[in-house]
Amino acid sequence: MTEIIPIKEGIFVNDNKGARLLANKCEKCGYIFFPKATFCLNCYADHLEDVELSQKGRLYSYTTGYMPSMHFTPPYAIGYIDLPEGVRIFTPLIIDENKPFNIGMELELIIEELWQEDDKRIIGYKFKPV
Repeated sequence: MTEIIPIKEGIFVNDNKGARLLANKCEKCGYIFFPKATFCLNCYADHLEDVELSQKGRLYSYTTGYMPSMHFTPPYAIGYIDLPEGVRIFTPLIIDENKPFNIGMELELIIEELWQEDDKRIIGYKFKPV
């Protein structure tokens, strides 16, 4: 039987409300961290509240890989996404031949398999063009 394993525990949820990334926010200065931090790296406060990040963001930068990697078959794309909360996320991107990447374009979060290891499916977050 195939076991489904998140790339990191507590980094996302995917339920009837859709996919969401889980972050935390400093109660003192308001800085948001993804992935979650144990204390504020901005003001060093130790009171952080959990927050869910937006499901859509804008493409800040990207590149396409054509050399094989340990987990991704070429061509594959990776990039930075700016979310409305002020967080910039590094993430795999889903290539859609009908919607080429353009800086500033809107992308949306999905949760899906990243790769397989033996009888384990590693799942994580990706962004795709809207």
